[in-house]
Amino acid sequence: MKKFFVLAVTLSGIFAFGQDEKQDSTDYNPIEIKEVLVQSQRKKMFADKTVYTFDKEALEKARYAKDLLNTLPELQVDPISNTIQSTKGGTTLLLINGIEATDNQIRAVKPQDVVRVEYFDIPPARYANRADQVVNLITRNPENGYVYGADLTSAFTTGFINGSAYANFTKGKSNFGLEYNIYLRDYKDRTSMNIYDYNLNNIHYRTENQRNEYFGYTDQTIALRYTNSDSDKYAFQAKLDMNISSSFAYANGTSLFYQNSLLNNHSTYKHSNSNYSKPTLDLYYSRKLGKKDELSLNVVGSMYTTKSIDETREWETISGAEQYNYLTNLEADQKGIVGEIAYTHSFEKGKLNSGYRISNNSIDNKLENLNGPSNNKVNYLEQYIYSEYSGKAKKLSYRLGVGLTNVHNKNEDTNTDTWTFTPKLVLGYELAKNQNLRFSSSYKPTSPWNSALSKNVIQVVENITQEGNPYLTIQKSFGNNLIYSFNSKYFDLNTNAFYHYTKDPINQLYLQNIINGNVEV
Repeated sequence: MKKFFVLAVTLSGIFAFGQDEKQDSTDYNPIEIKEVLVQSQRKKMFADKTVYTFDKEALEKARYAKDLLNTLPELQVDPISNTIQSTKGGTTLLLINGIEATDNQIRAVKPQDVVRVEYFDIPPARYANRADQVVNLITRNPENGYVYGADLTSAFTTGFINGSAYANFTKGKSNFGLEYNIYLRDYKDRTSMNIYDYNLNNIHYRTENQRNEYFGYTDQTIALRYTNSDSDKYAFQAKLDMNISSSFAYANGTSLFYQNSLLNNHSTYKHSNSNYSKPTLDLYYSRKLGKKDELSLNVVGSMYTTKSIDETREWETISGAEQYNYLTNLEADQKGIVGEIAYTHSFEKGKLNSGYRISNNSIDNKLENLNGPSNNKVNYLEQYIYSEYSGKAKKLSYRLGVGLTNVHNKNEDTNTDTWTFTPKLVLGYELAKNQNLRFSSSYKPTSPWNSALSKNVIQVVENITQEGNPYLTIQKSFGNNLIYSFNSKYFDLNTNAFYHYTKDPINQLYLQNIINGNVEV
């Protein structure tokens, strides 16, 4: 196993007009700070969320708001990406005052501006189809001034760089933000081994494939953001970001190919690369309509082209006889748009949330592979309308929701259009101040992903190819969870008994087929 050493460097600073503040970085002790923050948490549990507040000592010890999130028992900082993630896995959506935010935006928030943190382990209906948990950072309007920071993690002996930088400037109701992220990998000697063992036409085949690979990738994101907000009236945010991604791989290898008891020595070669530049414009506006109502609008648009090449060859080492030569050349033009409207009304003893979300992604594929050249277009449309009411009666808190999801997938082979009723029930009962019993039940659809629907044929090894199925329909999941939670200043305990059922699941199957006159799997 190859060992490598990692260097991590962090730089941050805060400047506020009219404020004399001095911070000595030599006093920073991450372990001591985390202990202070944990001891200074105030935690309150509800049916669908947990609310955390922090005392003055915790806010003074933290470098930025991300330090506060890192102390929540449900969250952790991933050591590789240095981003906030849930301890239970899945997709974590970050919000600042209800607006989607990045990890760098969380770091740009001063701890003193944090009012509370809301952690939804059962996401509200608005985000139920997009996230497994939601973290909403509630803040007060920041003071005039600027905040900046940078973070770099690098390895000495191999190609590994994670870097980020951010800068925020606030004046009055306006905030300007600039972000940059880079994730770079450059590994010159990666060894892998794959074994395929199968029977085809009453013949036993076995392939033992070993490769030495040089591969890498670079993902970069540059973002510009402008926010204008008045916490009592409105919030507007315009964000433009550019995601630039490229990857490559070169591999040479050997393969032991068994056909019954006959052994042949093969050589293999693989080369692949891909790249794209994806600009995205995100516009958000919310307005409070009196003291009890709020209306939010969000539009996100993107347009980009992905180019990729994948070449795989295998031949007999001694004779040079070619076993297969697979080449895929793909150019995909993609256009995507997302629109959302959300409405909130507060009652005396509860809150009503309703909304509508539509997303459309169209892809024009120019493809050349084992089946020859082709040009096909696909379109994925999803609509989601929902309404839910949440409230509390003494020790019982609840959330009742209903929704309707429409998935309309269209390609040159078929056209599927399905509507699914998506109800949701969440109940919570406070057994004691530090104990809570919750029950949740939901039913939701999942649309097939792009690669599962693609007709692109990929050669895995000799006699085995991989291909999607354009006739796939949505899968539907019915989930029930009974959760017991106990928390103290020493530890937190969460026990979950669950029952999940999936109808029409999407699975990978091995089927015998004839390709170019050859019987393959």
